[in-house]
Amino acid sequence: MSFELSEALAPLKSRHFRVYWIGQAVSLIGTWMQQMAQGWVVTRLTSSASALGMLALATSLPMMVLGLKGGQLADRLNKRNILITTQALLALLALAFAGLAFSGVLSLWHVFVLTVLLGITTAFDLPAAQAFGAELVEPRLIARAVALIQSIFHGSRLLGPALAGVLVERLGEGSAFLANSISFLAVLASLLSIPADYRDPERHTKKPDQSLGAGFRYVRKDSVAGGLMVLLLLAMSLIFPFVIVLMVYYAKHVIYAGAAGMGGLMSASGCGALAGAAFLILTGIKAWRRTLFVGLGIATLALLGLSMNRALWSAVVLNATLSLGVSLYMGTISQVIQQRVPDEIRGRVMALFGIAFTSVMPVSALLLSLLADVVGLRTLMAAAAGLFATLGLVQLFRLRAVG
Repeated sequence: MSFELSEALAPLKSRHFRVYWIGQAVSLIGTWMQQMAQGWVVTRLTSSASALGMLALATSLPMMVLGLKGGQLADRLNKRNILITTQALLALLALAFAGLAFSGVLSLWHVFVLTVLLGITTAFDLPAAQAFGAELVEPRLIARAVALIQSIFHGSRLLGPALAGVLVERLGEGSAFLANSISFLAVLASLLSIPADYRDPERHTKKPDQSLGAGFRYVRKDSVAGGLMVLLLLAMSLIFPFVIVLMVYYAKHVIYAGAAGMGGLMSASGCGALAGAAFLILTGIKAWRRTLFVGLGIATLALLGLSMNRALWSAVVLNATLSLGVSLYMGTISQVIQQRVPDEIRGRVMALFGIAFTSVMPVSALLLSLLADVVGLRTLMAAAAGLFATLGLVQLFRLRAVG
């Protein structure tokens, strides 16, 4: 067991990866604090589920337009320098949120304008961030490094929303936005401590394809990567909108939780996701098809359970279980794709991954939120779970036939 743990944590032996990982851990806590506070502000200003969907769409539009360009720049330019710029801009936008909230003038249109600006910045930040960690470790450790980054992404979901819930109730909404702005200092410090020439020149000897569509061509040519992208799109369309966007509506208008209850529900999601990431860190990707199947099954059953649930305590358990399944499913997809993709086009391939997360998911969230206002969120959850299970199993069966 000690050998397995040592191998699982091997990427942390790299000084550059270790400091980046620590900086991200601090910053992501702030990010999830802002995510919870932003959802709370919207549900306070309006009781419509579609408002949350519209907000998610406002985030996604810039990624739809600029995401591939962001991936292309990540492959052409120094990813460290891109991240220093984008992380500083994200910190300033969080500070603007805080200033408006503390002054008492924060309104719905402010939230939408700042969200669009966040989306524009994220279109250039996300592809570089997803590809950067893989360049800080040896090629054989890429899957482990991806799992470790996912662990802090999910672990921050455990702490961030709970802290935000307490701060919002005691100090007001602005405190959560301010905490997020300050948290960016950690990741900026980590990036500045990594030298500009961090990349191993032996891993970049091939003349790269500089075209915008290189990522598309790779995914179309690689049958495994293409099949995994289909599975990714299914999750982003049918499961993630409930986890990321509509859960705040579920908390406030279905089980009638307050700010602390909402934060606790979102933190439970982080707990389940962290457990899934820990499993992937220890096991790697040797049995990835089986892990995908298990993740799909757990997520389906948990979403069905939430559709029938009426109490906060059981919602906490079911939401943690849902995120466990999603973490196994999504984490495996990310690990396998990052391990397979060549370094010289990783930014553009991960831009496709980012577009699915920040574009497909919000568009689906908008459509689902509109449907929720018509048929009810519980009915919608049950229908989405059934469709996800059916289509996912079909695609998994197809993947069995490829290498």
